[in-house]
Amino acid sequence: MMRITEATLPLQQGRPLASEKKPMDSETVPKPQKKVEYRPAPEGVFHVYCNNVQMASTSFDVRVMLGEVSEVLDDKIIVEQRVQVAMTWIEAKIIADFLRANVEEYEKLNGTLTLPKNLDKIIAPETFPVAK
Repeated sequence: MMRITEATLPLQQGRPLASEKKPMDSETVPKPQKKVEYRPAPEGVFHVYCNNVQMASTSFDVRVMLGEVSEVLDDKIIVEQRVQVAMTWIEAKIIADFLRANVEEYEKLNGTLTLPKNLDKIIAPETFPVAK
């Protein structure tokens, strides 16, 4: 693969190279990003498995409750609530974007995700495709 540098870019009929252009007042120059260092808490990182998600929200934040189905009975499903996470709406949107991008890439590699055929035992959004 060829690396493109200023020296390998042709001049465009006397126009300055992109690196020579000065930003206009309406253009914003991106600020350099700071390096992020992740440190686990001294007691370790809490880990939880979930196969059940509930949500609640206010005008200011979103609460996600993660649980695990422990029993499926004839008349009810028992879910053990494992953890709840509260966050701002902005953080929720960032998480949604990360999840969407990762699910799309997963589906490109592995095929479209569908719900199992035993829908009578689970509750899911109507937007999720059902297995045929």
